[in-house]
Amino acid sequence: MPSPRDALALKRLLSPHLLGIEGVCGLGAPGGRLTVYLEADDAFVRRRVAEVVARIAPDAHPRFEVTGPFRKQ
Repeated sequence: MPSPRDALALKRLLSPHLLGIEGVCGLGAPGGRLTVYLEADDAFVRRRVAEVVARIAPDAHPRFEVTGPFRKQ
């Protein structure tokens, strides 16, 4: 398992690329694991995220969590 520092570095590296994908509502690093938060369980969005991650950080293996859209409170 990567260290929390590695997960945070991956988050910083990938955030500008992944947050522009419609359907991705956030990124996190809980427990030292890169997590991509999705608005819905969408195979196309998952594939698009995987393509971007493979191009920029091929050794990263993000997990996905479906949260629905994030809203300002």
